[in-house]
Amino acid sequence: MFHVITRLGRYLVVSAIVIPVATGTPQSATAQTQFDVMTFNIRTSNISDGDNSWPYRKELVVETIRKFAPHVVGMQEAISEQIDYLTSELPEYRWLGIDRRLNGGLGLSEHTPIFYRHAELAPIESGNFWLTDTPDRPPVPSTGARRRRGGGRIVTWARFHHLETGRAVYVFNTHLSLRRGQGQINSVNLILERIEALPPGSTVIVMGDFNNVAEQSDLWKVATANGLDDAWLLADERRGPELTLSDFGPPDPGRTDRIDWILVGGEVGVRSVETVLHNEGGRYPSDHYPVAARLELN
Repeated sequence: MFHVITRLGRYLVVSAIVIPVATGTPQSATAQTQFDVMTFNIRTSNISDGDNSWPYRKELVVETIRKFAPHVVGMQEAISEQIDYLTSELPEYRWLGIDRRLNGGLGLSEHTPIFYRHAELAPIESGNFWLTDTPDRPPVPSTGARRRRGGGRIVTWARFHHLETGRAVYVFNTHLSLRRGQGQINSVNLILERIEALPPGSTVIVMGDFNNVAEQSDLWKVATANGLDDAWLLADERRGPELTLSDFGPPDPGRTDRIDWILVGGEVGVRSVETVLHNEGGRYPSDHYPVAARLELN
């Protein structure tokens, strides 16, 4: 392992690099590579949800991820105890990220972690930034009732090396504020700034809980007007409802609020996107349905 200092636009990034040696001959640069991703708001365990509390649904979260076995899972609302559990139950995955630094390191603050299949992907560089006026500086820790929802929202990102083919893929994972309006737009513009600083033609995946409705909101229009496309709309095949907010139950056929998005940029095709309705006897793994996409890196 060694450390490098790289520059992402005007932002300095220090990363630890571990590059396993891949066996076999890399595929041709023109070959298409399947790349499966999932965005999954797992609902924090830091809230009492009665029969839907974390202990009653954590195995369902694991089952859902195992069922689709995505190369990358972007989670939202995960706190330390949830990450520890998922890491122990999913040894084929490792994760990147930090918490939002809201409560002085008590383990109750949310992460937007990126879980990745370490036998197939190696993170070459990674980092985090806050969706505030000082994105490279964490907010002052909050106390009391604001320790979960206060302070700045965060983005976790990574550049992955696909071990079989040598391809590079940038992944950004976020969870925007509940407050709709200019604040959300400012957050998306900050993410777009970071993407614009990447090498031209980079393969980019942005996913998360955007807390706003795809196709209808100004936020979505801004997010998809600058080189990113909505995987749901690009997909050759769509499965499941548009609605992604489950409230721990089956989909309401009268609602189409798609607030969990997967956006793609660069030479990426979308074979399928699915709003995942996996449940056990009517118990769902979260108050959001995860969204899974089968991508094709061209």
